[in-house]
Amino acid sequence: MKGIIIYQGKYGATEQYAQWLGSSLHLSSLKVKDATADALAGYDLVIVGSSVYVGKLVIRKWLRQNLGLLASKKLILFIVCGTTAEDKIQQQQLVHNNLDPLIRKSTKVFFLPGRCIVAKLSLIDRLVLKMGAMLEKDPRKKAVMNNGFDGIDQKCLDNLIEVAEPFLNPELVTSTQ
Repeated sequence: MKGIIIYQGKYGATEQYAQWLGSSLHLSSLKVKDATADALAGYDLVIVGSSVYVGKLVIRKWLRQNLGLLASKKLILFIVCGTTAEDKIQQQQLVHNNLDPLIRKSTKVFFLPGRCIVAKLSLIDRLVLKMGAMLEKDPRKKAVMNNGFDGIDQKCLDNLIEVAEPFLNPELVTSTQ
């Protein structure tokens, strides 16, 4: 099976994960702006990475535009965000609100910790974050929104790699059974 990584982020964490994945799985990657239907035609496995901005995947529009094509592929999605692993309800909402039902059930989704360095945000993004923090009731979440966080770690990709490898190297599956 032939695979590729398609990604779009805002401040570099998603791109870092895509680079680590590409290196680990020996796959090439494309930024979403270069990921045309023709560019994806020869791939069976598509790993899609996206950051989240105000509750929406930044790659959401591209997913909708390529829905028919993606429905015929093995699809793995990694979402880079500040949502903690324990917050399953918010994770489910992100998936439900951003993935079309046509691909939602067949897509394996991984949530990866992101990065938010407040000083590096654009003025508008800092204002949006500050407003969100003012509305947040949970003191831990409020502190994270005010101070930022950096949770990216290559080890967070281990489960995703474990799921993707058998599609890329089917002989590994048959030789270990």
